[in-house]
Amino acid sequence: MRYRWFVREEDRTDEFGNPVSRAVHDEALQTKKTGYARGELLAIVIVAFILLYEWVTDDGPLIMICVSFLVHEMRPLAPLFFGEHGKAVSNAMRGFSIALFVGALVWTFL
Repeated sequence: MRYRWFVREEDRTDEFGNPVSRAVHDEALQTKKTGYARGELLAIVIVAFILLYEWVTDDGPLIMICVSFLVHEMRPLAPLFFGEHGKAVSNAMRGFSIALFVGALVWTFL
């Protein structure tokens, strides 16, 4: 079976006839824009309503789980607001959401 890197024949060579590697080809592609899928937006809305309900009923561990999920889902927005430091902030948000989730689980079973 032939290895299919390129769909079209002209993408296999550059303007001088030299073969183009997959890395060079991938660098020329446009980057995908990150956005939320419909299911992710629905999950964010549902968790926000659960968070409001649990705030009224004063259920601490479930509030922390909801906050953890919302922080995790807001990670793609960090590069938009923090520019060049966005990736570091996004990674910090991921760590914070995981720590918050584990802490909420420990709090639930205490």
